[in-house]
Amino acid sequence: MKPDLHKLYIGCRSYRRFRQESVPQEVLQEIADTARMRSCALNRQALRYLVISSPDMVKKLHPCFRWAAKLPKEIGTPTEAQRPTAYIVLLKPEKAHAFADIDAGIALDAMAITAWSHGVGSCILGSVNRKILSEAVKIPAGFDVQIVLALGYPDHKSTIVEAGTDDSLSYYVDEHRDYYVPKKSAAETITYL
Repeated sequence: MKPDLHKLYIGCRSYRRFRQESVPQEVLQEIADTARMRSCALNRQALRYLVISSPDMVKKLHPCFRWAAKLPKEIGTPTEAQRPTAYIVLLKPEKAHAFADIDAGIALDAMAITAWSHGVGSCILGSVNRKILSEAVKIPAGFDVQIVLALGYPDHKSTIVEAGTDDSLSYYVDEHRDYYVPKKSAAETITYL
């Protein structure tokens, strides 16, 4: 039976609260390996991936990240009992080529959708204290931290809803702390010629 990739992508939302269940090493390896194998500009393969799943290291890195800028901290930041159980740190060369950021976007998407195919939720963390992270984790010479993917089994729901007419695209949380993500309609965003 053919997998329904469209449904897989619809379910692959940002998750910010996780059950404290470790992601198996073979799943983490598949997630990172999928990014390694994806297309990249000029086939440069410039990015590097640090897979962090040691509970001590995961705990040590938590202060490096700022979560959900659009939500109050008490809602958007995971509590100690709901933090990710793994991270993948994307590194790019200090002297990266012009398309390295696009390569990173492709890699992040590949990793997020591969994770979700295993029921593992993810959240892209762009607000990173790179200095603290670089002190905590040995970054290979000649590379900088670009962005981080948090991983774990979700402890909340995240649902796409139709955007209203008030032009607000801010996501919101209900009384159960489940997320709702407004999306503009296909008619509003897609043109066929």
